Formats: sequence, C-alpha cells, structure tokens
Amino acid sequence: MQFVIHKSDLLRELQIVTGVVEKRATLPILANLLLETTENGLQVGASDLEVTIRGTAKAEVQKEGSVTLPAGKLHEITRTLPEAEVTFKLEDRNQVRITCDRTRYRIAGQPRDEFPNFPELDESAGIKLPAKTLNQLIERVVFSITTEDPRYSLNGALFMLKEGYLTLVATDGHRLAYITKKLENVDKSKDLKVIVPRKALTEISKMTDDMTDQDEVVFGQSDKHVFFLVGEHRLTSNVLEGSFPRFENVMPKACETSIVVPTDDLTAAVKRVSLLANDRLGRAVRLGLSSGKLELSSRTEMGEAEETLNLDYDGAEMNIGFNARYLLDFLNVVASPSVRLELNPIREGEQDDQNAGDKPGQLRPEPDGDFNYRYVVMPMHL
Repeated sequence: MQFVIHKSDLLRELQIVTGVVEKRATLPILANLLLETTENGLQVGASDLEVTIRGTAKAEVQKEGSVTLPAGKLHEITRTLPEAEVTFKLEDRNQVRITCDRTRYRIAGQPRDEFPNFPELDESAGIKLPAKTLNQLIERVVFSITTEDPRYSLNGALFMLKEGYLTLVATDGHRLAYITKKLENVDKSKDLKVIVPRKALTEISKMTDDMTDQDEVVFGQSDKHVFFLVGEHRLTSNVLEGSFPRFENVMPKACETSIVVPTDDLTAAVKRVSLLANDRLGRAVRLGLSSGKLELSSRTEMGEAEETLNLDYDGAEMNIGFNARYLLDFLNVVASPSVRLELNPIREGEQDDQNAGDKPGQLRPEPDGDFNYRYVVMPMHL
C-alpha cells in the first residue's frame, strides 16, 4: 500500500472517524483505524463493535492495500505535521513509513484481517432527512440520555418518523427531553421507530454541525442495525433492544402555574447560585415564586447564595427545587429569547403526602419556534 494525501485532508478525515474509537478498547485492535486504498481514494474506518464509521478522503493512490494504525498516535502525528503532502508506504511486517516534507516516522501497524468487518446493509430503503434539522433535534435531547442506568433501552434516544414528523425522545429517569418537527420533503408513507445509542447520535451531531438543510442525511434501519449516510461517510450502529418507557405518561397534560423568564437572565442566575450548591445533593437550587419575582437560592455548610429575577406573576407563593445541571443542560441549547417554566403547585392538604413534591416541572422555549420542544424535570426534595 502506498498513497499521498494532503495533511489537511487527512486531518479532517481523522477528526471525523476517531470519535468512534474507544479510549479503553476491550480488544487492542479496536484502538486502531483501518486504512484502505482503492481507486476512489483513501478509506478510513473505525469500530467499537457496536458503532462503526467509514469515510473516503481524496488521495493519490500509488498502490492499493490495507493496514490498521493506532488511532490516537496517528491523529497526534498528523496534527503536528507541516501543511504539505504526506506519503504513506506499507513495508514489511506491517510497518508504515510516513513522510512529510523533512519529517519522517515509522509506525508499527496490524493487519487488516484482525479488524472487525463492517456490516453489510440494505441502504435502498433509507430516508432522506435535512441535515441541520437533524442536528438541532439531536442537540436538544442527547444530554438527557443516561450514562449510568443499567437499563439498556435508556442508553439511547427513541427515534421516530411517522406521517412526516420526526420525533426524538430521551430520558435518564430523572428528566425527559421530547422534540418533534414536521418535515416538508420527506416520504410521509415511511414510518420508523427505533432506539439509537447515545454514541451514534453524538457522532452524527458532530458530523452535521456545519451543515444546512440543503444537505441531506440518509437514515434507515437494516436488520439489527441503523445507518446514517452523511456525505462520504457511513455510520452504522446496533439497534438497542428493549422497550422505551412510555414517555407520554410522564409529560404533564396541563400545568396550573406558568411563568416566562428571559433565557440569558435565568441561565446566569442558575450558574451563579449553583456555585454554593451541594455537589452531593445534585447541586440543588431552590426556586421561590411570589408576586412579581422569582428568587433562586442555594444553601450549604459553605454558605448561601441568592438572586432575584423580576417577572410578571401574581399567583400563589410556591417553592420547588431542581438540579442546577439539569436546568443548564436545557438552557444552553434551547436557543429562544425566553423560556416558559410550567409547574403544578402542591395543593393544601398535600404537604404531608410523600409523593406530593414529585410533580414534575416542564420547560419550553418561548416562543415555540419551529419545534415542539418540551423538557420535563423531576423536582428535588430540599
């Protein structure tokens, strides 16, 4: 194998595919990238046995072949190379010589036959989705996917396409993010419902970050895999097994108390007040609602913090606690000038009910914008 590629083209490709590589791979070969040369250029692939990605970069191929090289080291080397043409040459015993200007490296690789095979999928039934819209939907729910819950089905987001609406739902048991949007140029006869792993969604979000809705992502399911075709890249993932929770039962049907708060003001206040919140208690912040104001506070053995926001409210007084990080996760991506906080207050006589404080709060963008976006958060006992 021998090829020549410009440093910038190689670096761009490595930045896309290395996100799939596990830092603590269960098999040593999974810490490597697969490099293959064909008449179409250089193909670079990565796999963690559940998620795979493969892309093609422009290169002058002088001799076809394949080898695997350590992903981290190859990326590190490429970043430091001068802006020039880079030559790769496979030598005996899977040694690869890398030459760029006056810089030379020789790296020990491993043969291609030790690398896992990429899934062979039927992509003919793929559905074309607008890239920027897909990116925005993923961004607004992916943070709610659990990283700790042992329930396998919660390690991903519910991905639904029905009657022209694309819907994503994610939950970790303490909060739930729901977003849906009607797509104009999608085949309304195609329905799909599948749980897509967090890692796959995170990588697709990165790949579509600079795209517009003029760009398309082809998405589909083939057997026990889902696939995303993004430009010259194909990402596949195992489908998560199990049943996704009945999220409709969690989302409040109606909320008695509703306030509108400027997003930037609320974000800044939560950040400041949570500086003295207790990490062991989930950085709980108390929200106190009374006539004309919303008071945020936290109190620990270290001290206390308070901040008051003026708002249009003349209802009953109430207090509720929320995890500050959960609030900030939503506020950082909502992208609306204000947010609507909806609550169901504890009624008289419910104070002694152990479950009375478990009525979730709901946040939404204000105005709604192009999406139906709802974020449901369970309160914290303070």
